[in-house]
Amino acid sequence: MSYVTVADIRTYNRWYPIKIVNEPLEQLSETTFKTANRPLVDGDMDGDVMDDVKVYVDGAEAAVSSVDTERGEVTLSSPPSAGALVTATYYWHPVGDAEINLAIKTAEASVEAATGIRFQQHTRRERIKLHSGSDVVLSHPIITVDSVRVLGGDDVVDSSPAYEIIDKEQGVVRLRDYKAGSASPPWYLPKTYEVEVTYQAGYVAVPDVVKQACVLMASYWLLVRAAGQLVYGEDYGGGVSLGFKTEEIEGRIRLIRSELERVLKVLPRRVERG
Repeated sequence: MSYVTVADIRTYNRWYPIKIVNEPLEQLSETTFKTANRPLVDGDMDGDVMDDVKVYVDGAEAAVSSVDTERGEVTLSSPPSAGALVTATYYWHPVGDAEINLAIKTAEASVEAATGIRFQQHTRRERIKLHSGSDVVLSHPIITVDSVRVLGGDDVVDSSPAYEIIDKEQGVVRLRDYKAGSASPPWYLPKTYEVEVTYQAGYVAVPDVVKQACVLMASYWLLVRAAGQLVYGEDYGGGVSLGFKTEEIEGRIRLIRSELERVLKVLPRRVERG
C-alpha cells in the first residue's frame, strides 16, 4: 500500500482521464487492435484498467483478453469476422498511470530517506544496549509492542519484564524493574542490560503532512519531466502530445517547489539519541 494514490495525483493536478467514445480501432493482427490515443489510463481510478476499456464488434460488446496501456493496444479473446467494425470506448491521458506510480514510489522513498521513518505499519525487532536508566528508545514510532525481553549475552534474563510505553511518537518504552547504570554487589559495577523489543512500528494512519509531501514531490517530478518533453518537441520539431504550455508548466513547477520546501520542514523525523 502506498502513502498516496494515482487518484490523489490526478485530482491535485486536475489531470482527469479523457474519455473517448466509440472510436474505430486500427487492426494490427487477427485479435489485436490499436487506439488512436495512448497511454490508456484507469478511468474510474479504482486500480483496474481492464474494466474501463470496452470494445464493440458491429455494436456488440466483445471480450477483451489483455490491454497494453503504454502502446494503446487491445487484444480480443477471439477474432472478429472479416469486415466487422471494431470500436472502443476508453480513457487516456498524456500522463500515464505507470508514470505516476513511478513518481509516487520515488517520492515515498525520498520522504522516508529524509525523515528516517517508514510510516506504514510494519513489524520491527530491535536489540538495544541500556547503559543508564530504564528507558529504551526505539528507532521508529510505536503502534503496539508485541514482546520485550531482557538479555544477558545469549541468555534470556527475563522473557516478559514489566514495561510501559512512555512516548509512542518517539518510540520510548520504560522498564519498570530494571535500571541500568546502578551499582550492585558483589563488585558494585554499573549494570548494563540488553533489551530486545518486537513491535508494530510506523503509524496506524499515514500523517496528512506526509501524504502532502508525497503528492507535491511526485507532481514536481512529473512536471519537470513534462517540461523536458516540451522542450524536446519544440527544439526538434516533433509533435508535442502533452496538453501543456511551457510557461504554464514552469509557473506550476515554481509554485510546487515553494510549497514542497515548506512542507519538508515540518515532516515528522526520527530523533537520534546518543
